[in-house]
Amino acid sequence: MGFKQVTLEDVIPLRHIVLRPGKSVETCYFDGDEASTTRHFAWVEGGQVLSIATVMQSSKRIDGVKVPLQLRGMATNPEQAGQGIGSRFLQALHEELDDSWWCNAREVAVRFYERNGLTRIGEPFDIPGIGPHYVMVYKKTAGSK
Repeated sequence: MGFKQVTLEDVIPLRHIVLRPGKSVETCYFDGDEASTTRHFAWVEGGQVLSIATVMQSSKRIDGVKVPLQLRGMATNPEQAGQGIGSRFLQALHEELDDSWWCNAREVAVRFYERNGLTRIGEPFDIPGIGPHYVMVYKKTAGSK
C-alpha cells in the first residue's frame, strides 16, 4: 500500500515504541496533534504501520526565510530498520508537501535526514529526558517534487 494519510491514533503506537520507550503513552501526544491543519502520515505494508510522521503548521525562521511546516514524531518500526522504508516514506512525504519544512532531529538521526535531502542548522541542543537534537530543514524548490 505504501504512503498514506492516517489518523492520530494510527501513529501513537509507533511513537510509543520508538520515541518514548519506557514512558507513559500520554507522552506520545504532542501539542498541535489535533489541530485541523495537522496531518499524520504512515507507510503501511500488509496492514502494518511501518513508518510514521506528523506535519503541523509551526513557522520557524531559518537563514532569514520563514519555513512554515514542522515534521514531528518521525519513526520507523525497529524490526524494519535498515531496509529503506524510512527513506521511501520521507521521499513520499517530500512529494506530498507543497512547502519547505523543518524538524528537531535526534542526534542519532541526523545522517539519515542528511541522506534524504535535509540540511543541519546551528548547534546541537538538548531536549530534557530525550537527548541531543539539531534543527534540520528541507527546502522545497521549484524543481523538487
